[in-house]
Amino acid sequence: MAADFTLVRALARRSVDDGVIPGLVLGIGQAGQVRLLDAFGHRQVVPEVEGLTTDVVYDLASLTKAVVTSLLVMRGVGNGIWGLDDPLGKHLPYLAARPEVTLRRALAHAAGFAAHRPFFEQVISDGVAPAQGRERIVALAAAEPLAYQPGTRSLYSDLGFILLGDLVERGLGGRLDVLAEKFLFAPLGLRATGFSGSAALSGRKLAPTERCPVRGRMLVGEVHDLNAFAMGGVAGHAGLFANAADLLGLAGALCAAWRDSGPAGGAPLVPAEVLRLFWQPAGIPGSTWRLGWDGPAATGSLAGDRLSRQAVGHLGFTGCSLWIDPEREISVVLLTNLVHPTARKDPRFRALRPALHDAALDAIGYRG
Repeated sequence: MAADFTLVRALARRSVDDGVIPGLVLGIGQAGQVRLLDAFGHRQVVPEVEGLTTDVVYDLASLTKAVVTSLLVMRGVGNGIWGLDDPLGKHLPYLAARPEVTLRRALAHAAGFAAHRPFFEQVISDGVAPAQGRERIVALAAAEPLAYQPGTRSLYSDLGFILLGDLVERGLGGRLDVLAEKFLFAPLGLRATGFSGSAALSGRKLAPTERCPVRGRMLVGEVHDLNAFAMGGVAGHAGLFANAADLLGLAGALCAAWRDSGPAGGAPLVPAEVLRLFWQPAGIPGSTWRLGWDGPAATGSLAGDRLSRQAVGHLGFTGCSLWIDPEREISVVLLTNLVHPTARKDPRFRALRPALHDAALDAIGYRG
């Protein structure tokens, strides 16, 4: 039976009409099929208003942590390069004095790292080139004092994923963007997915983010996160761009991997036993985190009330999100540039996310 997305479309159009967001692209995948892929509103409103189409590429911000860094860590764990309970200092010499900082805890945002530090200020003020900027910010993140005792709680941390990006590069032998293209994007045919400045973004329609007060310009195809910018646009915590169709394709491949199969009957993107291990709750007190991915809270989740509490997902500061229920082979992609033309906090957007998810899942008859 055909799904009725009338309510979904009404919610989306109202959010644009009310000025909550400039526009949004919503995608729903089910059992390898795209059930919905639609665009509402505008790609940009400054300097002039331009309409939005489903192929527009967005800055995914912290979705980078889940769909690049954690997946590449999965590859290394599957290949025996790292063990989840290894101290990071076993592989990153600058953390050798912190044996309680383990790979598992870093993935679960429970390794003691502070949430965020404006390292970019030092790099930009010193006029450091991007290659040296990457090294400098990794060094600064490694030297930052721990904010709490590792393993006692979760504190969402960019610093931890900056260091995990360095771990991946050292262990897999390449820069993060090159590794992601080789092991993730190219095998899945994701042609509109890449880091800032990559060939995949050339000639694409891009959703601008904000008029950055530090850089003094409207950002289009340039990573919004300032620490990632100071690292040359390629970092473990931010920097990835993609469109909704590619994210649905990636989510479908991960649902297939959950069953230990791959696209078109090929090898799974990630071994099932590794993916299932990463997508289990991490067991940190009071936390919904898995390893590199989050899970919906019991109540009040931004994923909504319908989605299974065993699902996984991630949010991005720019207004993007991805949620996956691998058991039922369902994925929901929401792409917006909430931060255009200026970054702001709007409680109406916080209410919109779960409402859209619930309406979309209701429309396809999903029962989590």
